[in-house]
Amino acid sequence: MAEPSTATAAGTATVTAALIGLLPGIDANAVVGAFCGAALFVISAKDLGLFERLAYLVISFLIGYLGGPAMLGGMIDHSSVAAFIASAVTITAGLRLIEGAKTLDLRAWLGGRK
Repeated sequence: MAEPSTATAAGTATVTAALIGLLPGIDANAVVGAFCGAALFVISAKDLGLFERLAYLVISFLIGYLGGPAMLGGMIDHSSVAAFIASAVTITAGLRLIEGAKTLDLRAWLGGRK
């Protein structure tokens, strides 16, 4: 059986995001913004494998939807824009923090001797 094409996967993800936005109690604007931000990251991360991209898509979408309006709601009126920014930046910032923590020399930072 052949693997689904990228267009099919993108279409399925878009329909899923649209259906999530139709659920009662869900902010449809934030769903669309979070999905667009997550999709932007996944499309731009060409060096990652398929399963990593899918994992990052889900994480970025959830953080964008749940955290974007809560963190940026005071500065940005539209929940879709806040969710977009949060979901597009979340994974990139998180990966940079992890890489920085791996190379952090605590002794040098605290002024201790080597």
